Amino acid sequence: MVAWRFSAAEAAVMAVRQAIREGASEAEAFVSVERGYRVTIMAGVVKDLVVERDAGVAVRAAVGKRVGFAYATGLDASSIREAARLAVRNARASREDEWWGGFPEPSPSYPEPGGIYEASLARVEPETLVEDARELLGFVAERYGRRGVAVSRASLGVAEVERAIANSNGVYRVDVGTFAQGYVALTARFPDGRVSPSVFEFGSSRVSIPSMTLLAERAAEKVLLAEKVASGLEPGRYRVVFAPEALAELLEYTVLGSLNGEMAVRGRSFYRGRVGERVMDERLTIVDDGVLKGGDATWRFDGEGVAMQRTVLVEKGVLRGFIFDSYWGRRMGVSSTGNAVRPGYTGRPSPGFTNVVVAEGDASPEELLEGRVIVVYSVQGAHTANMETGEYSVVGNPAVLYENGEPRGIVPGAAVSGNIYEELASRVEMVGRLVEKPYPGMYVPWLRLEGVHVAPRAG
Repeated sequence: MVAWRFSAAEAAVMAVRQAIREGASEAEAFVSVERGYRVTIMAGVVKDLVVERDAGVAVRAAVGKRVGFAYATGLDASSIREAARLAVRNARASREDEWWGGFPEPSPSYPEPGGIYEASLARVEPETLVEDARELLGFVAERYGRRGVAVSRASLGVAEVERAIANSNGVYRVDVGTFAQGYVALTARFPDGRVSPSVFEFGSSRVSIPSMTLLAERAAEKVLLAEKVASGLEPGRYRVVFAPEALAELLEYTVLGSLNGEMAVRGRSFYRGRVGERVMDERLTIVDDGVLKGGDATWRFDGEGVAMQRTVLVEKGVLRGFIFDSYWGRRMGVSSTGNAVRPGYTGRPSPGFTNVVVAEGDASPEELLEGRVIVVYSVQGAHTANMETGEYSVVGNPAVLYENGEPRGIVPGAAVSGNIYEELASRVEMVGRLVEKPYPGMYVPWLRLEGVHVAPRAG
């Protein structure tokens, strides 16, 4: 249990003032206070109920062009002052940064996105989460137990988060949000002794608790596709449909990295120097929407106090820009896009995505499954993809063969490989009209590509 004496806003102002007293030419303080509960299930048993209480302050101090950082857990006067002193001391010990141009000034206006706080969610009692977890276990056992399906892992949590930021250039903002997130992972043991891949389903909301039984239904639908095994497939190029979860995983480690302004400045982005060019199929539009109503990553201001906004990155296949915080935007000669993201109060801000929205297309679910296609529902190994070249090699988990809309069975150990930049530019056949949220902050349609290399596991 972490105790604090001051409000988030008071702590931020105190830290800035203390850093200036210590000799900083300018200073910034970011405060985060989190209160919540989380219940977990392991191997079919409700295992832990964790009370989450955390509060801390992060201080950045500049002495000329030397910048230092420090943070402290707790919001008592001693911790706040010590963090400010240490940030100034670290600044004096740092090298000058020729690109340093100061902390941002207040934005002309701040958004009111809506749908990011619900008082009843902030008051949820831990017993409610435990009841939901037990209901999940009973539901899966009753509905799917006879088919060998069981809950391998699950988690459900709620939290209220308060954020405050102040700096010596006049930024002073406070925001409060609520969150509820859960996931269910199911596996199945079949009569022939085979065990299915573990299938995850995630759910999140800013205003209500996700239905764990609904997540279980969606996961069970996928895991039971593994009852049959597709045979006779040889390594080769196939039409592949990436489900939203699989597509989101690939985008995260390739395309989104290349749309990050820091990577563009460092020369590591595949899209560097290509603003205004067509880089994808014209049916693809990608937006970072920090003001999406009810969005998982929606706030009124980012980790530096800059107003969050909606930023079009790719419009009908044409590259429109990158995301930036104030530092890397300055280095590129542009303004911050309101994308300074922090890992709580323990780290400095850096460019990061908020709510990534890939626009819907016009293909129905039936059209996506026409003919002979392999549907990749999720992947393993997306983190090994090469952001700079776009090359990837992943395992479908699961990958399922469909013929004219009918599932013919999983493709065991399907190794899926290619170049995501090339495929998004020239191999898109269809973009689904249904956009789903496979992970918090990712809103993605189904995507059908041609000529993707797939190699089933031998034997």
